[in-house]
Amino acid sequence: MLSCMGRSTITGWLTASGDQFKDWSAAYRLFKGDRMDVAGIFGVIRRKVVALADPAQRYVFAHMDDTLLRKKGRNVFGARWLRDALGPPFRTNLVFGQRFIQLSLSCFSKMGPVQARAIPVDLHHCPSVKKPGKAAGEQDWQLFRETQKKAKLSVIGAQRIRLLRENLDQDGFTDKELVVSVDGSYTNEAVLKKTPRQYHPDRQNPERL
Repeated sequence: MLSCMGRSTITGWLTASGDQFKDWSAAYRLFKGDRMDVAGIFGVIRRKVVALADPAQRYVFAHMDDTLLRKKGRNVFGARWLRDALGPPFRTNLVFGQRFIQLSLSCFSKMGPVQARAIPVDLHHCPSVKKPGKAAGEQDWQLFRETQKKAKLSVIGAQRIRLLRENLDQDGFTDKELVVSVDGSYTNEAVLKKTPRQYHPDRQNPERL
């Protein structure tokens, strides 16, 4: 995988390892479906990043935003035409891909004016809800509207923040306060009212951000 010089795909990995003329079935079955514990993999990274900081540091700095992974296959689950955030401001470009929410933690050893590298610790797929067809009934449209509310990026973003706070507590970092930076699309009621309340040491309040 590290020696792959082209696109980092399964085909590219097989070619880089000299297995392009062998049967590919086993390699594709390995990456098919939910065969890997992604949460467990990110959990190891999360614990290592927090542990690298100064033990006296009371804050954990996280950054959350949505991102696109470009795809070419028209049968890829959750892929559709989306606005390219990296396009020029004077023209809206569309790209075919999947939508994800990513959370990263700042990795630094001390507080102050230092450079920090953002290490991803969470990547959650957020596919858009498909609209019902022309022959759909009122019940189908009602289900679509309810599902669409739950699939909003702001709603899912609030869930990922709460999950990160819970994971930090389970990792033994209950004394760390979580500071999350987001852009304007997440500074709304759906996020601010669904995240844990601010922690005050002088109060008997187990909930905190």
